Amino acid sequence: MICVPKTEYDSRVQRLQKKMEEENLDAVLCYANTGAYDNVFYLSQYWPLFEVGGVLVGRKGDPLVLMGGEAPEFAGAGPYGMKQVRGCEAFGHTYGTVRGWIGVDYFNLEQLFSEVTDGRGVRRIGLADYAIMPHKLYQQVESACLPGAELIDFGEALNDLRMNKSDFEAEMVQQACLISEKAFDNALGKINPEMTEYELEGVLAAELYRNGGEGPSFPILCYSGYRSRMGIGRSTHNKLGRDTIINIDIGCHYAGYASAYGRPIIFGKMSDQTKKEIDFMLELHEKLICEWVKPGMTSGEIYTKYYDYFVDHGWGPPPASASHGIGVFEGEPPTCRRDVPTVLNAGMTIAGDHFFRSQEYGFRFEDCYRITETGTQLFTRSHWEYIEL
Repeated sequence: MICVPKTEYDSRVQRLQKKMEEENLDAVLCYANTGAYDNVFYLSQYWPLFEVGGVLVGRKGDPLVLMGGEAPEFAGAGPYGMKQVRGCEAFGHTYGTVRGWIGVDYFNLEQLFSEVTDGRGVRRIGLADYAIMPHKLYQQVESACLPGAELIDFGEALNDLRMNKSDFEAEMVQQACLISEKAFDNALGKINPEMTEYELEGVLAAELYRNGGEGPSFPILCYSGYRSRMGIGRSTHNKLGRDTIINIDIGCHYAGYASAYGRPIIFGKMSDQTKKEIDFMLELHEKLICEWVKPGMTSGEIYTKYYDYFVDHGWGPPPASASHGIGVFEGEPPTCRRDVPTVLNAGMTIAGDHFFRSQEYGFRFEDCYRITETGTQLFTRSHWEYIEL
């Protein structure tokens, strides 16, 4: 198993602490649950299961990993070990507070704030997950701070840290993408039109695991016919069928880093109209990834070119964005949408996620790439073609 070196985590925390010093923050608190875990996982490798959790960072030293109490060894499996894990009264299970686990010491937020500030307490605290933090937890944070303290939305600072990848991080995303590509290839020889969407999902998941993936990085998308117009959705017991587009989009984690790989397939022959649509999307897919994206451009500028290409070729406005970031989470910043001013930098890893919707079906081509000093480095490029089985 590949593990992220502790030096990577130390570097992340130190860069965050430098930003805290610039903003005169005493502490930064990150919050996570099973579905939204980006910042906590990025700083500590802790991805809560059933519980909610957090990371508390002071201006110096290692961060504290906060958990609800059920599984301290799970929270302590990351780079900072059990010595930095704290059972916290403000955290618990997703549905409420849980206390009283045998052998677990519990601390309140005021005690933890005192610990990371060497007893001074918190006058200014950055909340890295302001948008998803429960109101009750926000109130507890406010009460635990010193009178008159300021609570600052600090999410953009963490986004900026996560967007700008180290060489190691980019390599992990690339390896995850290669596993996904291989899983897709292997699955093509094991599926048939009588299978249900659930069965196809199972075959794809098995191939991800078989080839070294740590599990899907997002719910595997595989649906056929009219349902493929949804773009995203969940599988059903519907059979895949013949002579209809089947939209497949898969990804896995590798060393905690996500990938994405999307292709349309069909059991039978594609119509001339479908081929025309796929030709258009492949041409646009290649132009955006291989020609348009350059360091120094903004994500909004990329979307404008994408939008104009759809409209100028007679397809109307595009049904989705023109790409998004990928790292510890599939779908993290930056995102290429209208008027988004994020500057694209060398080192960012991006999912070229390009979706087409017709009256009868939808399909996606998705490949990940890294922005370089001069352009892009594609991680996968197989099956830029009609896949007729």
